[in-house]
Amino acid sequence: MHIVPINYIEIRDGHALIAGTGLKVAIIATMHLQGDAPIEWIVENYDLTPAQIHAALSYYYDHAEELDRYLQEGDELAKQIGTSSTEILNQMRQRQGNDKETI
Repeated sequence: MHIVPINYIEIRDGHALIAGTGLKVAIIATMHLQGDAPIEWIVENYDLTPAQIHAALSYYYDHAEELDRYLQEGDELAKQIGTSSTEILNQMRQRQGNDKETI
């Protein structure tokens, strides 16, 4: 049996993304860790596999300081324009059709 390594994370324009998507690792990790989104909900609503999400979480844990700084900068920008990160997460959920399981 020949086992081939799978790379779920890619770096594009200085951001860690789930390979083959435009989804930032920091956003997916935040949805799960701070937004309490179950992995199953993310799988259903973002067309990802559990392995992709776990890879994003692993990458986040290995680079938490850097990604937290990126998220904090985003929160500060959101405050300047009058939108909280919680509102942004809620808007993302609504766009995904929250008629499925809610988080």
